[in-house]
Amino acid sequence: MKKLLVIRNDRLGDVMLGLPALKMIKSSAPNIQIDYLVDKKYVDISTIAEYIESSIYDDGQLLSILKKKNYDYSITLYSTFDIGYKLWKAKINNRYAPATKIAQVFYNKKIKQKRSQSIKPEYEYNNDLIKFFLNDNGYEITNSAMPYINLNNISKKSNIKKTIYIHPFTGGSSKTLSVNDFVNLCYELNKYCELKFILHCDRNDYDKCKIMEKKMCNLLDVETIEPTNDFKTMFTNINKSDLFIAGSTGPLHAAGALNIKTVGFYPSVKSSTSLRWDTINDQMNKLVFEDTDSYNQYIQVDIQNVAAKIYSKLLR
Repeated sequence: MKKLLVIRNDRLGDVMLGLPALKMIKSSAPNIQIDYLVDKKYVDISTIAEYIESSIYDDGQLLSILKKKNYDYSITLYSTFDIGYKLWKAKINNRYAPATKIAQVFYNKKIKQKRSQSIKPEYEYNNDLIKFFLNDNGYEITNSAMPYINLNNISKKSNIKKTIYIHPFTGGSSKTLSVNDFVNLCYELNKYCELKFILHCDRNDYDKCKIMEKKMCNLLDVETIEPTNDFKTMFTNINKSDLFIAGSTGPLHAAGALNIKTVGFYPSVKSSTSLRWDTINDQMNKLVFEDTDSYNQYIQVDIQNVAAKIYSKLLR
């Protein structure tokens, strides 16, 4: 069996947007063993994505690990000089990557992509690189099917009310709505039907979420879920939602990988648009709203109009 290493060792959302590419490889070339090089925080991805044989991370001994694993191929979805050098130094014979940045000198199988132009979703850029790999090795391309993470053995939810997860903070990775706008959005949605709201965040934002909960609890059914550092628990929690609402951040893409219904709020900056960072759930399961004022600290949208569209498409 041939051994392949796919690399995307940065943020959660980027790791999620690589999953359609990995599943395409397994669908098209089931005889290839796929390992995924990710950040240490996400190394458990292989436990919830059955098409990934194992996941590894750079513990400071990556070059030794690469030499020991003896990979036949590597595919770097996003390259850095350090990663490119180590793949070359490990003498992996077939090293695939976009032909961008100085790191491309370390790769012998390259395609031009110009991702900075942001003319298609990130996952499509990834898929184009995979199609290049599959064609180069004589495999017939078979497109992968959603969901990209399947938690069928885990109970989805037990609430009679529809459960809406709100992830109000992005950790600085992107602009999002203000806390007041998120609160007002919840009020507007609850006018259409009685809902259960769960505030979801990482540990650094927990206190802010509890303050937000106090603003809502008199009139809405709301609670803040305890943050977790456990990767699988995070997905189990998100999988309980009927709808996941957030700015352009990793948990939004995690919900997309589960094919949960999503609402995403995006900046209007070219490199950060809803086109470039589209989620990987079904088109019928998502809505996106883009900022109408790029100079404001927070994303500006018409909250009443947003609520009406969410109810009409995703909650009715």
